[in-house]
Amino acid sequence: MYQNNGLRRMLSVPWIYELFQNLTGAVQSRRWMAEKYWRLKGGEKVIDIGCGPGVIFNSLPQGITYLGFDASGTYIKRARELYGSQATFLVSTVGELLRTPDERFNNADLVLCNGLLHHLSDEESLEVLRFAHSVLKPGGRLVCEEACFLIKQRWLSRFVMSLDRGNYIRQERAWKALVGQVFQSYTTDILTAQVFIPYVHIIIECRK
Repeated sequence: MYQNNGLRRMLSVPWIYELFQNLTGAVQSRRWMAEKYWRLKGGEKVIDIGCGPGVIFNSLPQGITYLGFDASGTYIKRARELYGSQATFLVSTVGELLRTPDERFNNADLVLCNGLLHHLSDEESLEVLRFAHSVLKPGGRLVCEEACFLIKQRWLSRFVMSLDRGNYIRQERAWKALVGQVFQSYTTDILTAQVFIPYVHIIIECRK
């Protein structure tokens, strides 16, 4: 799932992860994503799959019901320290929630999956997509932001992306083929300047 190297170990420490996010422009990226793709007005239910230390919460409007979960107890502890009085954070995985459903996740307006699927195999990714589909209300949306290789890509960008912790960075056509196995309605956008480093992202927006 992950490359077991020094970078991974460092980024598993919440404050180092948050510093890295700040240095690469992820904070500005989240604000842009909130306006362009998440499009929340307040009052919605939002589920954040693989929420990490909960850094997305700051970019969401007031008045939402937010549930985030992550397999890392260290990340969830940090998320609860920061936002535990305003949101719900659980140590869990998609597999566990599929085996033992939690009613709090039902009828979500928006499911977020940021930077998770390129760490997962096709089989693992499909499990995430099926979970998202199962908890969304009719008309609800899943929005994913993932790493994406281009068919023709500058060598520096490809080199930087090769250092990513995830082993499953796909091209756009592969992302579409994967998502299309679960969602009939979806769109994709390719972004080449989402952060301060030469990196390519794909935004996948699915509707139930």
